[in-house]
Amino acid sequence: MEEIKPYTVITGSSKGIGKILALEYAKHGHNLILVARSSQILSDLKNDLESRFSVSVKTFICDLSNLEDVEKVFTEISNYEINCLINNAGIGIFTKVEAINQEDVKKQMNVNLLAPMLSTKILLSNILKNQGSVINICSVLSFIPNAKASIYIAGKSGLYAFSNTLRLEYPNLHVLTVHPITVETSFFTDPNYLNNVKKKLSPDTVARKVYQAYKKKKRRLNIPKSIFWLNLIYQICPGLIDRLNRKYFSYK
Repeated sequence: MEEIKPYTVITGSSKGIGKILALEYAKHGHNLILVARSSQILSDLKNDLESRFSVSVKTFICDLSNLEDVEKVFTEISNYEINCLINNAGIGIFTKVEAINQEDVKKQMNVNLLAPMLSTKILLSNILKNQGSVINICSVLSFIPNAKASIYIAGKSGLYAFSNTLRLEYPNLHVLTVHPITVETSFFTDPNYLNNVKKKLSPDTVARKVYQAYKKKKRRLNIPKSIFWLNLIYQICPGLIDRLNRKYFSYK
């Protein structure tokens, strides 16, 4: 009997980093379970990947801002053999705290933090059985603040902390956190934001580096590597980084 290869689950896989991650993993022969809101885009992506690579692709429609939907969909996904979960989906609404409404706070926290935590919980025993990995796409903002991103940062910082604790609780589980600078995708609906960012990453670069880090069982991936030094300086001289942040990086 032919052995059935386990699946890699990727959330937010209809566009941006998630879509390119699906391509990268399929290229290396991984069966995929793709999770997103757009049925048609997922269907087209499934057909494309299965026609180009010798892989099986399953698709699930899920609104990650709805935790009941998350629990229902991922419970169904848990019936498959899973060896990798990539919590890639994210949402950012960038404004000052006083201007953000309660629904937007809830939506960001659900998508950026609570949905990844819940999906990990549901699939954990399956992943452990297959000696697998949990990969959480965080952000450079997980440990370095920026103005008008307080709720987004709270979610991504929480995901980073969750990942580090998960690693302690389950020593045999590979947990990778990914911290890129701004990536040029439709994540930023306001074009003025991207226009104010001088250095941007391509989704292809991020996906390629994530796969390399996954294969090497790394625990943290900074893109670019210089983020390590920026984080270190922030821990030692937070006031200096705050001043530089206000002057050069905070979106206005």
